[in-house]
Amino acid sequence: MYWLSAILITLIIFFGFPLFFFFGAPFLPSYKKKVPPNFNKVFKRLKESGAKKFVDLGSGDGRVVIAFAKAGFESYGVEINPLLIMWSKWRIKNLGLANAHILFGNLWHANLSDFDCVFIFQFQAANKKLAEKFKRELKNGTIIISAGFHLEGLQLIDKESPFLIYQK
Repeated sequence: MYWLSAILITLIIFFGFPLFFFFGAPFLPSYKKKVPPNFNKVFKRLKESGAKKFVDLGSGDGRVVIAFAKAGFESYGVEINPLLIMWSKWRIKNLGLANAHILFGNLWHANLSDFDCVFIFQFQAANKKLAEKFKRELKNGTIIISAGFHLEGLQLIDKESPFLIYQK
């Protein structure tokens, strides 16, 4: 009986895992479950700049959206993976965060004009294209936080390792 379970699990992993890619991008969290201590410095800097409305492009399980909502920001996440959207919304509801929202969408098509702060955790190749999108769509003064990868052509104003803080 155990061998049947082992075979079933193996088949699900082998054939089922690739199906997740049809439901959206693969998930890779920007940090472990606990909010990094240097996020408090980031929150302080954003509040000093007057930022109020935040968006995480490719919000995954919503951990960054939740952290910013808990810090008092009107917090949004844009995610394409419906499974991660359901998980994020469930977590937000259970935490009772009225200022946290998850939107279904593609980060390349998201309207960013209303946001004071943008968070991204993308690979360098995507960051090159996102930097161009930010230059076109973001209002001057918008803060951009990139987890780990540089954004060409934008002004680096601070670094809270591994977070690079830019301003348009």
